[in-house]
Amino acid sequence: MSAVPAEIAGIGSTQQKLRVSPGFDPLKAAVGPQEYFVLSRIDGLQTLRDVLLTTGLPVERAISIVQRLRAIGALLIPGETAAPIAAPSPAAPPVEPRRSPAPALSSRSSSPIPLIRPAAAPAAAASLPRRTNQPAAPDSEAEPEHDLTLPGATATELAALREDIPLDDRSRRLILAMARLADGRDPWALLGVPAGSEPRQLKRAYFKLSKEIHPDRYYGQRLGSFTDRLPSVFEATSRAYARLTNPDRRGNTPEIDKSEQPQTPQEYAAELFERACQLEIGGDHLDAMKLFAAAVRVDPQPRFLRRAASCALAAGQPRSAVEYAKKAHSLAPGDPSSARLLAAAFRAAGKLSDAEEVLVMAMALKSENDVLTAELRNDLAEVRRLLAQS
Repeated sequence: MSAVPAEIAGIGSTQQKLRVSPGFDPLKAAVGPQEYFVLSRIDGLQTLRDVLLTTGLPVERAISIVQRLRAIGALLIPGETAAPIAAPSPAAPPVEPRRSPAPALSSRSSSPIPLIRPAAAPAAAASLPRRTNQPAAPDSEAEPEHDLTLPGATATELAALREDIPLDDRSRRLILAMARLADGRDPWALLGVPAGSEPRQLKRAYFKLSKEIHPDRYYGQRLGSFTDRLPSVFEATSRAYARLTNPDRRGNTPEIDKSEQPQTPQEYAAELFERACQLEIGGDHLDAMKLFAAAVRVDPQPRFLRRAASCALAAGQPRSAVEYAKKAHSLAPGDPSSARLLAAAFRAAGKLSDAEEVLVMAMALKSENDVLTAELRNDLAEVRRLLAQS
């Protein structure tokens, strides 16, 4: 999927929240099916960037549609009361989509959260490396080192090593070794680097460990007692890295570039969301759902939840769709689009009475999007028809 540009010719910033021009008639304007679908996503609440990402169309195609809608007077940018109408440009040549967008809902796709790779069990505990305090060369590519022999292992640690879970022996020993250092008294040891290591080596060690012990790496797996250990060890590692790379906390250590700082939870959630969108657009709905689930667990904002609900519908998992849509609607109760999505989830789950109730309330909400209002009315009529037949 191509990246969404910061600006679009003839429209401006993609961070703007566009509106549908009051009184615009899609029928008179001979708007095509894909154009109508994109038009129905524009509600004055989402940024243009979010609209482009949720259409399910290739970004270039979605942009050309938005430009044509703008050219025929369908869209208003913030501050406008009437759109300047340019000479209608010929409709963009049809592009065969990789899949049809779901009925009146957003697209889907995702990429799988990395699974653990089985590692060969160590020959013997005594042969595993111990962390040393010998300073590494500035450009050393040495791996973070921890004492995986677990000297004086407690009964709890020994029991953890014997658990029947899909976690290899080395990974268990690494997590247990780091858990011993999670109190933060020795941040260098927790990161597995010699005391006084340079920022570059700290960064390398932190990101290497982050990939190994991030809880989302094992999303959906039953890890026994390690289910609780992983988050606490990961958070302790992030605190140790922040402490050692923050000049206010670490005396004379020079500040490193902002690009070398660990991701915030919000940044990480946004990265997961973008990857999920790419998978969804590619038609890989089940893997997309894994990443959407991880994103909303970290940062449950409405647009993440709406996209996760739409993906769940496309994946044929209405129960998950209902849960996501409920949360999105509770965070934005005045958004008719969220209400319509919730109604669609209820309908897919066979809860027609609940869908009717949500649609009736959505019809009472104020909306400047005549297309969306018409769709709500049609949805309500269809739900009532199905109720009458049941």
